[in-house]
Amino acid sequence: MSKQEKLSEDDLMKIQDLIKKFFSQHEYEPTDKEVGNALKCMSKKDFMEYVTVAENDMANGRYREATEVFDGLEQRYGF
Repeated sequence: MSKQEKLSEDDLMKIQDLIKKFFSQHEYEPTDKEVGNALKCMSKKDFMEYVTVAENDMANGRYREATEVFDGLEQRYGF
C-alpha cells in the first residue's frame, strides 16, 4: 500500500486546505487550469486517481524540474 493510500479523507482535506492557504497568500489569483484543479476539493478516490496519473506521467518522463517551473512562475507573475 502506498503512502497516499494510507491517508484518511480528513488528511487529504487538510492537504488541500494547506494548498489553498499557500496560493491565497499571493496577490495573484490562480488562473492556470492545473492550479485551479489542484485547489478544488476532491474525494479520496479522485485524489488517488490524480496521484496515479501524476506518478505515471513522472515514470514516462512527462514532467518539468521544479526550478524550471518556479522560474516560469517568477517570469509570469514577477515574484
